[in-house]
Amino acid sequence: MSKKKKKKHNNLLSLALLNFYDEFADFNEDCAFLCDAFACMVENHEYLDQDSTRGLSRNAYWLKRRTTKLKEVIKHIRSLEQEKRERK
Repeated sequence: MSKKKKKKHNNLLSLALLNFYDEFADFNEDCAFLCDAFACMVENHEYLDQDSTRGLSRNAYWLKRRTTKLKEVIKHIRSLEQEKRERK
């Protein structure tokens, strides 16, 4: 592999890792907020009306989808790294 291609591939891998880090940091903040909100509801023995229950369900679904998406991004980054190793 030429130096130019290696540099381009390394830049692509670095950019993918930086983007993933930013995405994961945002996800982590959202998860922390949700955990705090859920804990507060339980600690205060709040009655969960239909809207609250629906909100909890939607947030749980969002959390599962987001986790799946982050796993896909990790797989993509790993494939870039594997491609880099195979070209050596």
